[in-house]
Amino acid sequence: MLPGLGAQTAFLVAQRQGSALQERFADRRDNKAEMARFREVASQFKDVESLLKDRRALTIALEAFQLEGEIDKRGIIRKVLTEPPNEQTSLANRMTDRRWRQLAQAFATSQPSALAANEVALLTTTTVRGLARSQVAGLTSEQVAALSTTQVAVLGTAQIAALSATSIAGMEARDVAALDTAQIASLQVPQLVALGTAQMRAIETQDIAALSTAQLRAFASTQLAALDTAQLRAMGTTQLASLTLTQSLALSTTQLAALTAEQRGALSTRPSAALRDEERVAPAGAPLADPALIDRLTRDAMVNRFEKAMGQDNPGLREALYFRRTIGSVTTIAALMSDRALTTVVRGSLGLPASFAVLDFDKQRDLLAARVDFEALKDPKEVDKLVRRYLALAAPQPSANNAITALFDGGGRPLTSLIGSTLSLRA
Repeated sequence: MLPGLGAQTAFLVAQRQGSALQERFADRRDNKAEMARFREVASQFKDVESLLKDRRALTIALEAFQLEGEIDKRGIIRKVLTEPPNEQTSLANRMTDRRWRQLAQAFATSQPSALAANEVALLTTTTVRGLARSQVAGLTSEQVAALSTTQVAVLGTAQIAALSATSIAGMEARDVAALDTAQIASLQVPQLVALGTAQMRAIETQDIAALSTAQLRAFASTQLAALDTAQLRAMGTTQLASLTLTQSLALSTTQLAALTAEQRGALSTRPSAALRDEERVAPAGAPLADPALIDRLTRDAMVNRFEKAMGQDNPGLREALYFRRTIGSVTTIAALMSDRALTTVVRGSLGLPASFAVLDFDKQRDLLAARVDFEALKDPKEVDKLVRRYLALAAPQPSANNAITALFDGGGRPLTSLIGSTLSLRA
């Protein structure tokens, strides 16, 4: 993109028109098709292995972390996506490149929260709704029990499905009653089995009617026996036909009497079609079960594609745009050095030679620590100044044999004397 301008000029254009350029890039037919396809297949991956087999989907997942070039390292990717990122011995934590840790953390199924139960109770509904699936999965039963009915009611289906069975078992009956039809339908088998009799009675009749046959067959006989007549009468014939013989025999005469003749007849017919798995949500082990993660991956992958395209015709511009976008989250030399692209921009802006990379880690760290001011880099103007210096020093130097260069390097006047010392790109 923006060929022929040179990286420095292209950067100035990106500063002023970056959002518009990025929107047009994302709106390209090929990009829209790839992202739409990723969203379509994401929920079909039951585990990491199935994701690894889909090269197109895996590419987008890796692109979100600038790791698309590592796509053939399946063994490393498998370990990064399956090992707990909070364990110091995990592969992601043993790798120097922080992008692998970011990938592992994004796909983590559980992220423990340091908040006390009373602090969880104070979270706004907006904050609760915005929790990632992994954050919800990391909540303890005490933290979940501290959630108010209002907080529980705003949880999305993926968040509900992420709660542990122990947390579900500890919920108040009034919290279960506050769950809507979609939330109840998202409960996984281990969660359903954990429901107590009081919680079973708290499920609204319309929510009972929406349960899948797979969910109904997960209930223990004692749980079904706890349902009142209105709840049981809300079941359709297909649902009743899916019950096992043991479950049917557990129903009391009062419950059976509340059923219509057609419903009672369905208990004995049990058509095979009703026994098919009808799970409403992605299984608990699915790597892309969280809609928020899918949104993040498609968004960040598109940003990476845009920056990569910008750098194709302007060497150094991709790294410059990446630096400008991410340096604000870096506060230590160690974090800076764990990112090759960021280090490249800093090294280039300081005019450090390529041989800097072969120095001992400690020497590199000390040199950078003496020259990098993270406090100053909180100022966007300082960031842009550093980036412009990097691009200027990285720009190809004109050859002495170049005829135009010779014209001005000889006895002629310098170029600035002809056009002025300041070149403005303002309209």
